Amino acid sequence: MTALAHIVSVVAIWTLMLFGVRFAVSAGHWLVPCGVALWHLARCRGPDKSECRAAFRAAIVQLHADLVSAIKTPWSATLLFGGSVLIGLGYFFGSAGDAARLVSAQPDHWIAFDVATDCIASVLAVTGMSFVLAAFSCHRTASFLVSGVLILTGLGIGVSTL
Repeated sequence: MTALAHIVSVVAIWTLMLFGVRFAVSAGHWLVPCGVALWHLARCRGPDKSECRAAFRAAIVQLHADLVSAIKTPWSATLLFGGSVLIGLGYFFGSAGDAARLVSAQPDHWIAFDVATDCIASVLAVTGMSFVLAAFSCHRTASFLVSGVLILTGLGIGVSTL
């Protein structure tokens, strides 16, 4: 593998991993109030659990209200569905090279194709995740800047591991 191919491959892997962590943390952040309310509901003692159920329902209603508020901003639906399409295409391309190697009689001949499709998958999935995150973000510019920093981090890791 050439030095450029190594850098591109490592950048693709690390950027996708960093974006995956960011995506999971952002989704988890949205769900924390519901998780806390569910925890309190599960730990609720006494014969009447109506207060705990009401708190859980209120957390779900607030999550729904926040989601509706975020999705009503301009371009949110386009970013959400466009990002979802890109993530789906990323999964498709990510598995295409591996599938070609699995069904081939000579899997070593497909290594370059596998690396190329993994890089395409990374670009599509990272772009899709940044679109989805921006769709629900109150500060879209900041969201896209964080996305750029994560890409530069992946690039730095790729160059430094050469």
